[in-house]
Amino acid sequence: MKLRITDYFWVVGRRTKKVNTVYAPLEVGEIKGVDKVTTWRIDEVGKGYVKVSCIRHDGVPIKSWRVEKGKGEFWRPFSMDAGHQYAMKLVHFL
Repeated sequence: MKLRITDYFWVVGRRTKKVNTVYAPLEVGEIKGVDKVTTWRIDEVGKGYVKVSCIRHDGVPIKSWRVEKGKGEFWRPFSMDAGHQYAMKLVHFL
């Protein structure tokens, strides 16, 4: 199983576009390639779940999630009319 993080760019009145998809192995540590401004990290891996954090460039955590098998998580950082949004889900790789 892997953690899939999909980055979308959205604008009011426009179609949402997929920017990037990253498949991360379920191992504690930094996830490379999600975002250029923030750091994404897997904090804990358990049976059927993973804890993920988004961390600012100065080391301050912005937000954390517990992504469970069969359920996804969604995050749209505060923005009024445009920005990035992220979808996270545990997926099987054969």
